[in-house]
Amino acid sequence: MPPSSAMASNGYAGYGGQAYQYAQQQQPYNPAYGDDDSKKTDGDDAAAVQNSIQTRRARRETAARLEQARNAERTLANLGTMFSKMADLVVAQGETIEKVEDDVEAARVDIYAGHEEIQKLYGITKGNRG
Repeated sequence: MPPSSAMASNGYAGYGGQAYQYAQQQQPYNPAYGDDDSKKTDGDDAAAVQNSIQTRRARRETAARLEQARNAERTLANLGTMFSKMADLVVAQGETIEKVEDDVEAARVDIYAGHEEIQKLYGITKGNRG
């Protein structure tokens, strides 16, 4: 038996031996220590947290802007409805105003005709007295 295989069989073969493999299997994963491959520092974690905070803030601001845009859209739709109703009222009032103007014109004609009749009657009455 060569010496390296003897060392591996009794657990003293370094990282490749059975003792190390058994120890690695028994150790639970602790995220505070990280993997052997990852070399994260506290600065990297802080940068990740800052990045996360900035991302959340940006999302909140975007959501707020979206809500403001939707409110503006609703307000504009309401204004459009109000202007449409106002136009309908103006049209309806315009018809009423035209009707009133026609009535005023007819009344003026009737008043003028009545004035003429009164003048004739006055003339007839004045002639009968004399």
